[in-house]
Amino acid sequence: MNSLAEAALMFFISAGGCLLFGRWTIRWLSRAQAIAPARYEDCPPLLAYQATKSSTPTMGGLCVLAVGILVAALAGGLGQRDGWLVLAAVLGVGAVGLVDDWLKFRGVNALGLRSRPKLLVALAVGAGVGLATSSPSHPYSAVELPWLNRSVELGWAWVPFAMLVIAGCAHAVNLTDGMDGLAAGCVAIVLLVLGCWALAGDGPSRVLVPWCASLAGACVGFLWFNSFPASVFLGDVGALGLGAALGTISLLTHTALWLLIVGGVFVVEALSVMLQVASYKWRGKRRIFRVAPIHHHFHLGGLSEPKVIVRLWIAGALLAMLGLTRVPPPAPPRLRQGAKMTDDCRCSRHMTDFAAAGCRREAQVVG
Repeated sequence: MNSLAEAALMFFISAGGCLLFGRWTIRWLSRAQAIAPARYEDCPPLLAYQATKSSTPTMGGLCVLAVGILVAALAGGLGQRDGWLVLAAVLGVGAVGLVDDWLKFRGVNALGLRSRPKLLVALAVGAGVGLATSSPSHPYSAVELPWLNRSVELGWAWVPFAMLVIAGCAHAVNLTDGMDGLAAGCVAIVLLVLGCWALAGDGPSRVLVPWCASLAGACVGFLWFNSFPASVFLGDVGALGLGAALGTISLLTHTALWLLIVGGVFVVEALSVMLQVASYKWRGKRRIFRVAPIHHHFHLGGLSEPKVIVRLWIAGALLAMLGLTRVPPPAPPRLRQGAKMTDDCRCSRHMTDFAAAGCRREAQVVG
């Protein structure tokens, strides 16, 4: 995908797909009684809040992921290995979310899977992505430093970094998914920024544009049913799968540190939970917030749910605008499969571009 018009087309097709199949998905989930039980027995205000949504089905993320994956695949999103890595991450982490949702609504366990299995699966997926992108066809493992116009080569630390990014993104999005449309709206905003970066990048990154456009469009279409008052929830399958997509795409575009900025809403949500847990354990059960994640803190402070959601969307959009100030640093040499270049060649263009650019350095095509 090489043009903004094509990306916009994929966005609207995905949005239309979710609008078309969303109502059918809601009916199917309602018949299956895919309704998550209450989880806030230790917090009466949140228990009362969740009681107002006790008949709303969950697992709507199945529709988002199915439409997004199908449209991305049809648009050429599986044309290179990077696209397959995104697919593997979404399916791998999304699968554990699906099991979690199934255990909840089937009454096997009201709390679903424990945190450890979900974390281990996300870490394993991150390790797989990290190992795949440090192979000979990806000869560098770098991450951009925001606003410094330079990249840092991580070397052996790339795989642990990839594990941290994918697991962190997946769980941060899942924590944000606590109010109607909050997570889906914020994910769509971040995906649009990642799509702009991929579209402005080099040839290999263009395969990620269909994924960004299709998943963002699916999220926007899903908001038709997920916005306040929600007719369906994302569920862990949608939140974890979309979070894994964000983390994987940021790794493949070397913008994981930028994701801390443009995805600042997710960062704040996750930090609020970590600070709350740490304070509760180490400060004699004293809390920092009324309740965590922080969107519930604002709600219990007197703000209406729609106001909290829209204000966090606005915060996400403003942070996304900061991301559009990014100027990609000079890319290190990137070897393509089937080609070998001398170490001193700093040209990152395809092999066919060397003659046109007048590059007289040695380039030997293998096989």
